[in-house]
This record gives sequence, C-alpha cells and structure tokens, in this order.
Amino acid sequence: MPENETILTSEVFDRLQQAMTSNRAGLTELYRDFLADGWQSMRLLGDAVQKRQAEDVRARAHYLRSSSLILGACVVAQRAAALEEMGRDADLSNAGTMLELTGQALREVQTELSKRLGPGVIPAHQAA
Repeated sequence: MPENETILTSEVFDRLQQAMTSNRAGLTELYRDFLADGWQSMRLLGDAVQKRQAEDVRARAHYLRSSSLILGACVVAQRAAALEEMGRDADLSNAGTMLELTGQALREVQTELSKRLGPGVIPAHQAA
C-alpha cells in the first residue's frame, strides 16, 4: 500500500462513487452490506480457527479476500489471503494472530467508510 493511500483504495472507491453518482444511498448500502458480510466472515473464521478446521478457514478467507479486493479494502484482502494460504496448507499455528490483524484492518476500513459516507454505512450490529 503506498504511503499516502488510506486503508481503502481511493481509486476503487472513487470509481464506484462515480458510477453511482445518482445513487449515493446505493453506494452506502453496498459498503454497509460489505461490512456486515465482512464481520460475519470474521465470526465464521474465528470459529473455524478455534476448531482447527483448515478447509473452512481457507474457504471463508477466500470469500473475504475476494469481496475485499472488489471494493478496495486491500489490506483486509492481503490479510485474508494469508489466512487462505494457512488453510490451504493446513497450518493454522499463526491463524489467530492473522485473524486479529484482519479484524483490525476491517475496523479501519469501517472507520474510513464512516468518514467518507457517514455513520449510516456502519452495520446495525456494529454501531453500538
């Protein structure tokens, strides 16, 4: 990630924002759905790591990586890719630490999206 880039890739965000100029609420909804899904993925990843289910870690991390890349959350995607590889290799010895780092990155994306789109982007279960 370039030094002047935020946790959310501006190029991707700006392109989506431009494509949805007439539907700002739709852009907020798109990112709110991404965040809600991301937090659900984190819960499922946490369960899979705790139960040492490598294939579940791989599959859920792959899903999170893909959706993060599409919406410009590149740090989340990078960390999810590391989890995906751990699952593929069936070596979850460092998965807990990487899971924490992934959650931290998702929180930072949520904070950045809140700055750019307002507090309505935060999923209801995360707003408390």
